Amino acid sequence: MSDTNKWKLLGKKPIFTSKWLSVEDRSYELPNGKVVDGYYHLLRPDYVLVVAVNSHDQLVLEKQYRRGVEDFVYELPAGWVEAGETPLTAAERELKEETGFIGKAKWSQEIFPQPGFSSMKANVVFVEISEQVSYSQDEDESIKYQLVDLTEIQKMISEGIIKDMGFLSALSVFKSRS
Repeated sequence: MSDTNKWKLLGKKPIFTSKWLSVEDRSYELPNGKVVDGYYHLLRPDYVLVVAVNSHDQLVLEKQYRRGVEDFVYELPAGWVEAGETPLTAAERELKEETGFIGKAKWSQEIFPQPGFSSMKANVVFVEISEQVSYSQDEDESIKYQLVDLTEIQKMISEGIIKDMGFLSALSVFKSRS
């Protein structure tokens, strides 16, 4: 894409900030010179989606209540990449914190969950599980997990049981690299 086809960022004005997200009003100049104000941009921390598989080709599947849809949702282990962490170390930490599984992260691939209005990045990380240890979840988490064969996962997707966009995207990346 040539520079003449790009939008030019003119300014950022903070609108709202919390622990979980921030919103900015961003102004852009379009390639034709027109200025667009009132374009709201969502800022959230980067995160990992953990595709954790054991030696029996079973994947760690979580189910937890999600306030956004007011229902229980099947997901992959996931969480924020904290300061000083790589996506690989964040994935190993999150997997242990949420399920007690320990494993070695083998690779990661960056994806953009909502590029139309957010600069947040997700990292799909593949982890080979080696063992399980005792663990305790965060106070605001009530995560149930299970180990599920990949063929059963495909069935759950085709039946509309798994609906989480992050899960579906991560599984697609995993399958393309396997």
